[in-house]
Amino acid sequence: MKKMSKIAIAISAAAFFFAGCASAPQKIARDPNAEYKLVVLHTNDHHGAVLSKDGKNGLAERATYIKQARAEAADAGKDFLLLDAGDINSGQAVSNMFAAEADITAYNAMGYEAVTFGNHEFDGTHEKVLKQIEISKFPWLSANIKTAKGYLGKPYITKDYAGYRVGIFGLTTLRTLVIAGPDKSLTFTDEIETAKEMVDTLRNKEKCDIVILLGHLGDVEETPTHETSLKIAEAVDGIDLIIDGHSHSYFAEPKVVNNTPIVTSEQWGHYVGTGELTIKDGKVINFEWHPEEITSEKYAPDADVAALLQPFVDKANASLKDVVLKTTAEFEFGARLTRFQEMPSGDFLTDAMVWYLDQTGVKVDGAITNGGGIRAALPAGDVTKEAIMTMLPFENYLYVVTLKGSDVKDLFSFIGSIKQGAGAFAQVSESIKYTITYDADGNGTISDLTINGEPINENQTYRFACNDYNAKGGDGYEPFTRSIDTYNSSMLLSDVFIEYTKSFGEAVTPENHGRITIIGGHLPE
Repeated sequence: MKKMSKIAIAISAAAFFFAGCASAPQKIARDPNAEYKLVVLHTNDHHGAVLSKDGKNGLAERATYIKQARAEAADAGKDFLLLDAGDINSGQAVSNMFAAEADITAYNAMGYEAVTFGNHEFDGTHEKVLKQIEISKFPWLSANIKTAKGYLGKPYITKDYAGYRVGIFGLTTLRTLVIAGPDKSLTFTDEIETAKEMVDTLRNKEKCDIVILLGHLGDVEETPTHETSLKIAEAVDGIDLIIDGHSHSYFAEPKVVNNTPIVTSEQWGHYVGTGELTIKDGKVINFEWHPEEITSEKYAPDADVAALLQPFVDKANASLKDVVLKTTAEFEFGARLTRFQEMPSGDFLTDAMVWYLDQTGVKVDGAITNGGGIRAALPAGDVTKEAIMTMLPFENYLYVVTLKGSDVKDLFSFIGSIKQGAGAFAQVSESIKYTITYDADGNGTISDLTINGEPINENQTYRFACNDYNAKGGDGYEPFTRSIDTYNSSMLLSDVFIEYTKSFGEAVTPENHGRITIIGGHLPE
């Protein structure tokens, strides 16, 4: 499949119908000899990437590309569709602070025509989800998320163009039930069976010529029961195109399974997937696609969208001076003490990691982070967001890994062997306790290890919170790479820390809690 050299798109004046119209739709009249063109632009896993970073992505920059595509469309007479495959939530502070209102405001301005619910849409309360639906000018789709009265959003939409009708249905991975905390009033149905029902409905009831699945499913299998977009394409006939999200994968070209092309556009708005369907007599006869990279150099920020975002940005910047925590004494850092022993800042951070995941419905057995990721003290008295971001300056994201008991033993054997002063030195949450004994040469061994008060059981699996750097084996944490189920929360550790501060109603006293006992060893001069 070749890439498009130039995008030419037109805005159709045809009517836009939501699912559930009162009267049965009529088939679309068309010229059997005509070829119709539908250009589809799509994004996924935006994750609060409101602002451009290092010259990449940015909602205002994306808006410029989309506006350009529409302008070219008007000249070429091609139809146009703009979609997103979910996970708008959880990312930059300017997004998190306003529960993605900034992001949705920009999506409204850009003219998105549908967005699928991703698992991160359920990181907060049910009221937050409902509020986001309310302020969106586009429909939220998922055919497999139901309420007591119907659907959380819309199961599908249809869109009529001159010569053909398109049906778009949404699906949300059932992994959401494990890696997020959807409200108990919601029911999630099987992805494959739901997809079959939707194809039948769109083809036979709605008389759609073209069927598109807008899915937050993922192409990388996370567990044996994970129904990926590839599995759905294999199991379900009659889907003309799958636009996917969740795995944050970069595709240079579509993957084709069971004659169905599958596309996705990485993450954070780095790319806008750009495809063109050629349709003749109600059938797709050709599909061309490429990922269009969004950079500030190629696409200057759109002035209108930038103006919409600026009030949110100004409030977020001003909030760096907000006091979010009060302490009775300094959270000491000294000569990089987080690399030598248990420290109050390490205890607070790892407890924050566990707490945040618990708030989103994700249960873990503990948290581990490298002490080298902590770079400064927190002051006595008033602690601002800026001070926390100074302590945690790296863009480390909160991950969850699942390890077999035997791999957990290897993990802690490695942790025990880390020399004091190394950035890999572990800081751990309250459920984890152990002793490290150092010999005269500084070599350590671990003993008395317990998790939740029990020794490691090799026949059990354990879930740990960690940062993305360690999850990928950074600082020597190779056992984390053996994870049999990895989850990216898409939240920065600094933002997790800030969220945790909100749970304290009084000043915090920095203290160690006896999680790591050290025998021998040394502290820095």
